[in-house]
Order: sequence, then structure tokens, then C-alpha cells
Amino acid sequence: MNPGAALRTYLLNSTGSAITGLIGSGTSARFYPDELPQNAQIPACTYTTITTRNEHVISTGGTADWGRCGFGVARIEVECFSNTRTGSLSLADTIMDYVCGPTQRLRGVYGGVNILDCMIATGPRTYTEPDTAGGDDRRYVTVIEFSVSYHDA
Repeated sequence: MNPGAALRTYLLNSTGSAITGLIGSGTSARFYPDELPQNAQIPACTYTTITTRNEHVISTGGTADWGRCGFGVARIEVECFSNTRTGSLSLADTIMDYVCGPTQRLRGVYGGVNILDCMIATGPRTYTEPDTAGGDDRRYVTVIEFSVSYHDA
């Protein structure tokens, strides 16, 4: 499993009804990799791994002393979709509180990924999307990027 999927697993399994009350739970959770499916019900979320950086060890002690050190940092984008700007901001705030808030924090093993720490890299930022059916309705989106440190070995 990758760090993005681990973040999703954590949010759906460790936050009680705070998140799942908004986007569902289990196999019916509206929390998708990369993009919303066509005609997806909202509120919903997507997650995308933007970049992954593997740390390396460089040593002058010999050829066996260099290479990946088993530590990585992934930048993961979460998009929160709602019918209102307030709804998308509220969903994003709830996620931020549980992922790197004052009392909750994404740390531990989720889906086989050992997460060491998580912090907000950028956001929240907002934008709107027009109705894909050509109507006047809009979809409101709030975007957050997280920096997730994890063991990659």
C-alpha cells in the first residue's frame, strides 16, 4: 500500500463518525484515488500522491554504506468536494484536525505503511467546478496537501 492509501485507511477507520458521517464508510466510502468517478455523490474526497522522495545515506566508509536509508516523504493532495463552499471547507477542516491536529495525529501502521509523522504542506485552497451537465450548479472544492513521513523499507 502507498502512503496516500494509508492516509485514507486511517481516516476511514480511526476517526469514528467525524469523517465517515460525511463521506460514508467501508466499501461505500466516497474517498477515491486520483479523481471522482462520474456521477459520484458528494460530499466526497479524492487523494493523489503528488511526489515521493526517498532519503539516501552517503558514506565514505565503503561501497556498502550508501543507498536508500529506509525513510521516505510523500506529498499527498486531498480534495474535498461539496455542494457548498462551507461544506467543502468544513470537510477539509475535519480532515486536517484528525491528520495533524492538536489532539489527533496520523502516526502508526496503516495498510502496511509505517507512518512516522504528517503535517500540512499547503492549503487549504478553494476553487469551484461548473456543472458537467451544463446547468448552473457548481461543485465546491477545498484542497489540502500533506507531507507524510514514513518508513519505505
